[in-house]
Amino acid sequence: MKVIKTYYPKVKAIELFMMLVYSIVVCFGTLLLWLKEDLTFERWRSFMLIGIIYVLFCTFLSFCIRTQRIELTEYRIEHKLLGFSCRSVAFSSVKEVMFGKINGSPVIAIINKNTQKPIFVPYIPFEKDWDEISSFIKERNHTVIITI
Repeated sequence: MKVIKTYYPKVKAIELFMMLVYSIVVCFGTLLLWLKEDLTFERWRSFMLIGIIYVLFCTFLSFCIRTQRIELTEYRIEHKLLGFSCRSVAFSSVKEVMFGKINGSPVIAIINKNTQKPIFVPYIPFEKDWDEISSFIKERNHTVIITI
């Protein structure tokens, strides 16, 4: 199937926020150890090693966020993560596209005509691309209702 357009996530702000949180934790953690007069090299080294767990976890999250993409093909929209297709909807079966929230996270809900079951696609980090994606869906399926 021919891919017409691929959208990649915008992650610079997310990665910057992760590094900012890590910097704050390191600074305040070191300051607290110093204020408690418990700042030894061994304790500080242990504190930094625990911080490496945070950095590794954030690196993994960043990798997962970077590898996701939204592909528009001739007949469907696909959300891919780590190279695998997570969600796929044919343009002809789309009834409605709307903005929503799940557990406080913004998502785009695509309602399928056949099953009436919503398919959730992430809004962030594709927030700047959804106007173009929704207009492409509208172009392929003129009966779709878009409320974004």
